[in-house]
Amino acid sequence: MHIDDIEIFLALVRTYNLSKAAEQLHLSQSTISRRLTVLENNIGIKLFERKRGQKKIKVTPKGQQFVFIAQRWSTLWHEIHSLKNIAPHLSLSIGSVDSLNTTFLLPFYQKLIKHTPKTKLKIITSTSPELYKLVEKHEIDVGFVLREISSKSIISEQTFSEPMVVITMSNYQNKGMGLHPSDLEPHFEILLNWSPTYMIWHNYWWDPYISGRIEVDTTSLIVESLINNPKLWSIVPKSVALHALHSHSLNLYELTDPPPERTCYKITHRYPNNIVMQKIELINSYLKEIF
Repeated sequence: MHIDDIEIFLALVRTYNLSKAAEQLHLSQSTISRRLTVLENNIGIKLFERKRGQKKIKVTPKGQQFVFIAQRWSTLWHEIHSLKNIAPHLSLSIGSVDSLNTTFLLPFYQKLIKHTPKTKLKIITSTSPELYKLVEKHEIDVGFVLREISSKSIISEQTFSEPMVVITMSNYQNKGMGLHPSDLEPHFEILLNWSPTYMIWHNYWWDPYISGRIEVDTTSLIVESLINNPKLWSIVPKSVALHALHSHSLNLYELTDPPPERTCYKITHRYPNNIVMQKIELINSYLKEIF
């Protein structure tokens, strides 16, 4: 496959129109059509449904599957050719779940940014299962996740753990020793599934099917919801709670019968090359300074 054919394919996916794609790429429609045919013949897949005399085209099911491959091909091609004009530097690709990026990992990132020689830092936010896949495919050097998933190609190491606490705008008087789960009204809860072990603890105390509960998938939604209703409450890692208290008038309460602590794991590929091993050593050195 030629990169020009890939770029033509991606332009057609964006526009679904031969003339618009030709205009974007400063090519004639006949060239676009001819190069598309060459690409389809090379890979043995019909990518578009198109009729003679019509400018609009439709992506085939196989063409939809090919979009992701073409995007990766284009990215890799441009990265390879950019090496000619880039001065030598260390490139780090780190993945993490959302709630760690703004709390524990923030000072870690700040140290990497100040590292000499300069580093090119790429941070990817995703879920724990997706981060495992990215490490397995060598698309990130290191991942920070909240659960261990069995994988023959991944090494998982515990980085730190922290307690779970309650945050709310409500003022629970005479609760200096902490809250018991029975003190909390379940239909005012904002729930985030922190881990399977957390949910086992959670469902022991509260009916998982109770009405009124709000379920979210990011910590930012928890804070935004809490500040709009003083009756709402949520259980979050202590670092998340302390971060929220810096900018909002919330109350933090310990639990007298708490859930399991949240544990963060660092994941790396079991078979890294020499360059990745050097990156991991640098990352480990800065982690030791923080944790």
